[in-house]
Amino acid sequence: MPNSLHARGILISIIGVLILSPDSLLIRLLSLDNNTLIYYRGLLAAITITALLAIYYRQKFFAVILTAGWAGALNGCFFAATNITFVHSIQITSVANTLVIVSSAPIFAAILSVIVLREKQPMRTWIVILLSLAGIFMIGLGSYQSDALTGDLFALVCAITTACSAVLVRLRKTIDLLPSVIFGSLIMALYAWLNAPITSVSYAQFGYLALIGLVVVPLAFTCLTIAPRFAGSAEVQLVFLLEAILGPLWVWLVINETPSLNTLIGGGVLLASVAWFAAQALRPETD
Repeated sequence: MPNSLHARGILISIIGVLILSPDSLLIRLLSLDNNTLIYYRGLLAAITITALLAIYYRQKFFAVILTAGWAGALNGCFFAATNITFVHSIQITSVANTLVIVSSAPIFAAILSVIVLREKQPMRTWIVILLSLAGIFMIGLGSYQSDALTGDLFALVCAITTACSAVLVRLRKTIDLLPSVIFGSLIMALYAWLNAPITSVSYAQFGYLALIGLVVVPLAFTCLTIAPRFAGSAEVQLVFLLEAILGPLWVWLVINETPSLNTLIGGGVLLASVAWFAAQALRPETD
């Protein structure tokens, strides 16, 4: 009989990835400079999460923020780093490259789970890690000697910080770390504001920004922050692999951005490896 809390964590993850899937397409449609995009992405997300938590906790709102403590501050940094590197990657390399490389997050989550949570990983996990790294190398090889390689590296950092956040939430699962999203969002806005002047946006662009900052980012990352409290951090990241399929699909359907051959080959190796890992990890244990 499946564990109801575990099933809840997987369901929350699925909802989160469905909300997040059009994120890459919206970034492409905006055609904004990185700093302006990061600024509004952070500022609007901070407003949404603050409002939601204030409504939910009411008089306990500030107490919950203080309770997050060092874990909340650290997770806020991970959140900011994940979003900043994601935006830079999407703007430099292809959407497919970014999302496929970011999909390696479960592998880093598995490694960190061994180091931080002392969770033992079976041999199949290490086999998948080697295959996934080979897939990432294949994608990077296709971007070699081009600016896209920098975007691929940003995506790799994004995968690592995403995994760090998932493991931290699992480690401190008795504490609500959602307030860390507020902190991280403000870090994003401050980073962009200090880095370069924020350019003006049109009404149409602000509409896309509002959709990203008020809906997509806060709701998706709320799911990503809550889910590891109920399911394993590596399993939650595995569910978010769906974005590597749905994200490029949205972009291909709307703006006809086609992945390169190296991305298709490397991405195929990576996604097949992690999909097998997911099937093994979620298979009921037998005596």
